[in-house]
Amino acid sequence: MADFQSSSHKAKWIFTPQQLAEKYKATNNRAKQMLEKYGTTRMRVDVDGSLSYPEPQVNMTENADKHSRSKPISVEEEQFMRVYYEYKLREVCSAFYFPHKIQATALLYFKRFYLQWSVMEHDPKHVMLTCIYAACKIEENHVSAEELAQSLEFDLIVYAPYRSVEGFVADIEASLTNPSVFEFCHPTDENIEKLKEIAVAEVDKIMLTDAPVLFPPGQLALAALQSANEMHRVLDFERYLESVLSRQNSAHMISEISESLHAVEKWVRKYSFPTDKDMKHINRKLKSCWGHNSHDDNKKREKKSKHKSHKSSNEMQNGPGLT
Repeated sequence: MADFQSSSHKAKWIFTPQQLAEKYKATNNRAKQMLEKYGTTRMRVDVDGSLSYPEPQVNMTENADKHSRSKPISVEEEQFMRVYYEYKLREVCSAFYFPHKIQATALLYFKRFYLQWSVMEHDPKHVMLTCIYAACKIEENHVSAEELAQSLEFDLIVYAPYRSVEGFVADIEASLTNPSVFEFCHPTDENIEKLKEIAVAEVDKIMLTDAPVLFPPGQLALAALQSANEMHRVLDFERYLESVLSRQNSAHMISEISESLHAVEKWVRKYSFPTDKDMKHINRKLKSCWGHNSHDDNKKREKKSKHKSHKSSNEMQNGPGLT
């Protein structure tokens, strides 16, 4: 596997905060325009992979009842939806005891997908499950997975921070055999294992933020280790960071890296999970955007109720079953 520096991950999927905000705004605006033109944000994907849109609405007038029109969701509400389903994605992966690599890969696929599409255009629940499936395939058989997604021009190779954490921890473990090189670090096996455990938990938190599309995995791993070290003092982290940069002949200054690590920490601190009330409100608007309204839901409930009543009536006439 090619290293991160020469990867499509570094070349195409790391952005500045401004670029990220622009992408989210652009996809949201496109979906709003589609809703205005077609009355729905849902499209059909044909067998050949092309997209089919409904007929433009011609009967909408400026005097139409505003309350009957579908209301688009905002950029902030889209963020809530992504946060909610990213958390659900992690729950699904945990329920199936998938390794961190599959979970991280699925999360990055999900994040990348919604850099190009709005949640108004594609149901995040379906996308979430598809990303988990694709992540499982890429880990199982790279070639077939690559062919599977070739038509989407989707870059399947991703670099998660978990492997970088393991690399830095192995580097720290070297201090046990060569303390002269690591004068700032005299950990025990137990302390190192605790540091790694906490760092992995910190990476879990980081992966639910926008940080994975803003910073390279090595910096995400260092940010996790820095947070873990603050909770469980094992080494002089600043001196360790200086050592890493000097041994790698990095062009980055210590101040530049420190600034990035603090920025990652800030993303984790400002992470906010939507409330049930938020989700109910947004889901109602989403269903409206997809062409499902409360009238449709009421009709479904009435049909279901009539079916139950009919079934109960038959059972009353025929008596209780013997099997």
